[in-house]
Amino acid sequence: FSRKKYMKSMINFENQKKFTYPFDYLVVDDCFDTSILNKLLEEWPTDKLAEQGGVMGGRRQLSNTGAEQAALGWMGQSAPTWKSFYDYMNTDEMFIKFRNEFKPSLNKWGCTLTEKDMILSLKMFLHVDWSEAGDGYVREIHADSQKRFLNFLIFFNDKNWEGGDFVIHSSDNIKRFSPPASGYKELYNEENAPIHKVIEAKKNRAVFFLSSPNSLHSVSKQTNSKEYRKFIYGAYSRRDKTIPVFRNYDN
Repeated sequence: FSRKKYMKSMINFENQKKFTYPFDYLVVDDCFDTSILNKLLEEWPTDKLAEQGGVMGGRRQLSNTGAEQAALGWMGQSAPTWKSFYDYMNTDEMFIKFRNEFKPSLNKWGCTLTEKDMILSLKMFLHVDWSEAGDGYVREIHADSQKRFLNFLIFFNDKNWEGGDFVIHSSDNIKRFSPPASGYKELYNEENAPIHKVIEAKKNRAVFFLSSPNSLHSVSKQTNSKEYRKFIYGAYSRRDKTIPVFRNYDN
């Protein structure tokens, strides 16, 4: 089958379930066809991740951004299916798909992107990191950084650990959101941002969510790991960090 068709249909968006509360997100189960999933797993960068050591308390990662851009060399040399996935996501066509998908919320949150803010024009970029999480990995309740437009997670193995799930928090009682700060500041807790839903880390499940100020989420503490939890984190981001993608922080 042609590469073009393969590219167009790499993620099974026909399986998507769309949610608009407490913020905009999609869940796609059976994200990849089995044949593609198996290739991605065969090419998973186990050795490269082992070289990286630990990052962010219990998580090691290999990224396409930053000074080393280590993932780009790895894909080019030994991961052709991942390279196809990366090329498929790293397009304005895909970026526009998400802009259209979440259009109703863009005005509400004062989205500052214009028609000129595209990947091809180098105003936007795709960040992807390949991660493995072990015992002790946890993330506090937070929204991602102000340069992010959309974030996504794709999980690559079924639970052989406890915790390590993606937790969605509601924010009905918050009048004004705090712009995300670097470092791990405890801005939110389960009193002002109660748990709305727990999305289990499950093989071949993807979660895509608008990085709006109300997109509060956390990761429950991972324990009793019999193997590393494999996942990728990705985001469409603005290169110019001085202009937040969303500027309305009032709920």
